[in-house]
Amino acid sequence: MGLTEEQRARMNKLIADCRKRKTERAVSSIKEQMSAEMIEDFAKKYRFADSETSERLKKLLDELPINRIGRIDFDKLPAHRTFSAKNTDTRKRMVWFCSLCGSEEIFEVFVKGSLFDFLADYDDWYFYGAYMLLVYDDFGGFVYIDDNGNMTEAFLQ
Repeated sequence: MGLTEEQRARMNKLIADCRKRKTERAVSSIKEQMSAEMIEDFAKKYRFADSETSERLKKLLDELPINRIGRIDFDKLPAHRTFSAKNTDTRKRMVWFCSLCGSEEIFEVFVKGSLFDFLADYDDWYFYGAYMLLVYDDFGGFVYIDDNGNMTEAFLQ
């Protein structure tokens, strides 16, 4: 005696709801850890994305040529160059932190701050993703930092 279609649908919904709550708790825990323990002066320098911005960032990430281990195929992007952190105009830009590796939950956490602050706190942010993307707040480009600290700036428009 198997499950009816209705019972199977109800069970699948319960499982999906349970996974969603588990992910929400894990995301909340990561955010609490970032803001309370790991990143010095977090509240002064950074803020978390609202749901609309999170969805925009997820869409952008889905469209980027990223392989399984968090590396970007820059040959498939319109333009890119080695990034120089010495450019003071660029360092003042506001960016969104996106991790390209780590736990499933870290892919749901997006943080805004100045590029300068993210680079100054790089060792703390590395804990949340050895491959990171710092997306310009106008969504026109980003700075990609690989696991060796090499930085590449790419433009999307």
